[in-house]
Amino acid sequence: MTNLKLVPTDEKIISENYPYGFKLRTTKTDYLEFSAKHGFRHCYVTINPKTGKVNTPKKSTYYTIMVLGTDQNNHCKSVVYSLNGLADIQTAINFLKVTDNFDLFSNEQMHYIYLCLLSAVKVDMYARKIYAGVDVELMKPFYLDNVAILGRGLKHNGMMNVFADVNFDVQALDQLKDPTFNPFIIRETFSIN
Repeated sequence: MTNLKLVPTDEKIISENYPYGFKLRTTKTDYLEFSAKHGFRHCYVTINPKTGKVNTPKKSTYYTIMVLGTDQNNHCKSVVYSLNGLADIQTAINFLKVTDNFDLFSNEQMHYIYLCLLSAVKVDMYARKIYAGVDVELMKPFYLDNVAILGRGLKHNGMMNVFADVNFDVQALDQLKDPTFNPFIIRETFSIN
């Protein structure tokens, strides 16, 4: 993401002189599509230089958090943040802490992101309990304040940037893991008659 000029999610990036086949050139328009159920996806459409008609848009898969930007060559790039695990969640939060990055999204989109973050945090806590054997009571101090802060952002329908106050201590939580815990060990057996 270094040296990318990010654009708001409702803005289109138009590239002139885009290659079309081996010899022809055309105009390419990149944009983000947002769905409150699925998230963001990168779409682009080109113009057929032979007919002047707009081609069918090409669409990527959906991601939870995505923005578009241009590099120093004015090529469009997409930046994606996943929420798989607390380290990824904190990386996304660190991106959203920056006011300029927060302002790239609409209120509806930020509301969706707050919901996804809260769900991902809940899943992470549950996974640490099930797959790492961490006691819930030991985890609560690391999660409760941050979840309350994210909830406050959600309550304001995505209009308030509370990410500067959210900081999950991933290393401290990782130290709570029981190194001898094996979630896949057979604890009891029974027969079906």
